[in-house]
Amino acid sequence: MLKYWRVWLLVVMVFASIMAIGFKTYPYGRNAVEIVYVSNDSSARGILEQGMFITNINGEKVPDIEAWNLITSGIRDQNVTLMVNGKSYEFYVNDSIGIDAIDIDRTNLNFGLDLRGGTRIILKPKENATKETIDQVISTLQTRANIYGLREMNFFSVRGADGDYYLQIEVAGIKRDIIDELLSAQGRFEAKISKPVEISGGSGTIQLVSESYPVALAGNDSIIIEGTAYEQGDIFTLGGIEFEYVNATDTRVLLMGKAYDGDDIELIYSDPQRSGIMPIQGGYRFFFGVLVSPEGAQRFADITAGVQSYLDLVGGERYLESEIFLYLDEQLVSSLRISSDLGGRIVQEPQITGSRVEQEDAIQEKLRLQAILRSGELPTSLETVSVGVISPALGEEFFNSTLYAALFAAGAVIIIIFIRYRSLKISIPMVFIGLSEVIIILGISAADDAMIWLVALLINFLIVSISWWKKFEIDIYAWVGAILIPLLGMASWTIDLPAIGGIIAAIGTGVDHQIIIADETLSSRGGDKRDYTVKEKIKRAFFIIFGAAATTIAAMIPLMSIGIGFVRGFAITTIVGVLAGILVTRPAYARIIEAMNKE
Repeated sequence: MLKYWRVWLLVVMVFASIMAIGFKTYPYGRNAVEIVYVSNDSSARGILEQGMFITNINGEKVPDIEAWNLITSGIRDQNVTLMVNGKSYEFYVNDSIGIDAIDIDRTNLNFGLDLRGGTRIILKPKENATKETIDQVISTLQTRANIYGLREMNFFSVRGADGDYYLQIEVAGIKRDIIDELLSAQGRFEAKISKPVEISGGSGTIQLVSESYPVALAGNDSIIIEGTAYEQGDIFTLGGIEFEYVNATDTRVLLMGKAYDGDDIELIYSDPQRSGIMPIQGGYRFFFGVLVSPEGAQRFADITAGVQSYLDLVGGERYLESEIFLYLDEQLVSSLRISSDLGGRIVQEPQITGSRVEQEDAIQEKLRLQAILRSGELPTSLETVSVGVISPALGEEFFNSTLYAALFAAGAVIIIIFIRYRSLKISIPMVFIGLSEVIIILGISAADDAMIWLVALLINFLIVSISWWKKFEIDIYAWVGAILIPLLGMASWTIDLPAIGGIIAAIGTGVDHQIIIADETLSSRGGDKRDYTVKEKIKRAFFIIFGAAATTIAAMIPLMSIGIGFVRGFAITTIVGVLAGILVTRPAYARIIEAMNKE
């Protein structure tokens, strides 16, 4: 039996793929729905969040989304008890429960927005915006989404019944904080530096690098600079720098100077030398460097000029009495101390840093800041109007139509091949191989299946080792497939409409290649007098097959490297399908055809 080791490799791959697709754990049971959004008006806001699983409501089980919608549609002005992630929560519901949900995944496949459904978000500009303004917003948010690593996100400009323009976002799944802090954020960045001015005898001097300005205390906490009086909170300009008067004592006046804004950020560094996460006491610190304009660097030098320094007794280092404060949309992001040797110096590559208790939170915050700073400020601020669930109607239709299409295609192949060769022994294995390729492609794309593919890898290695020890024929391509395909299976990607197109393309090339194998092996050549053996005929067929496969892969690699989601999904699926075919299914089919010729 082991002389059919190529076929056994195929069986192992198919079985592992089925397990990878369908072997899914349900920590809270199969009867549940998944939360995709909690509205601001919901009393569950801030307690429940996207990704949690609801198993029952008021003691009633929630097996699917239909049951959830039916139960929640009649809940008004009453207390509600939800069982979420195995814990009980009680809320009071006014007009609506304010929780949108979808059916939980029944497989390990990551379906795209079109197939699984998702979330639709409507954002409205706070000021009147034109179509061109919304287009600029879309361009900026697309940049943020790509940098942050968000996938399956579509942006649309829509016009409401009131004539105003809105921004519509459709995404497969997204947390509320991503909407508020990344997509809705205008991204107005400012870096302000505190500027203490020493006062003696009621007056002092504001020292910049090349200029100095007299300042005097006046009554009612006001100050006078160059003959102009300023109250606390007033903003004025000195030496081309915008300052804010913060407060004053008998010995010191505290000003706040704006060193940088978003227009000064020229480059965001993300290389490991200038960007990263490191553990600190009580949490994790994130940091990344930025390149600022020469004008911004000069303002930094002017503001920090003449500032006194102090010795940090804990760390033993000297710092300026100034601090730099980072603001995003007028919200303080972080404050940093400034080393004493930077006072009055032009610094074009400052470092932005912050900290979070959890490592994942630190990573996400770093990515958020980098995404916003790199994409720039939105031309208008946005506010969330509504968030709703997109029905996965296309996905339901897809599975039904796919089943019918697969049965029709299988029947068509059997009939055509039977007419050509007059043998079901040729056509039926061809259909089986084609279906096996689809299963293997889907199995490779599945998530959370590393252990399954590791077991498959070990079994494949055992089969290959025994076949080599028993001195069966050597097939280096099948050996490579036995190792490479399980390794590819440990990765995953989204199955969306482009990926389905890639599966169809892989099936088409697979049937073509199998016809080449069958035709080369079973047909005789009238003009060729040499009597080829079966093995030689199969080698001739594989020479053609590998040439065609190499051409297909070479055509797909540029599309995969483009990075555009729509094209990239098609390219990845096609390449994986071709590799699974030439390294696993084609060798198995050739061995089946070879065995038939010996009967």
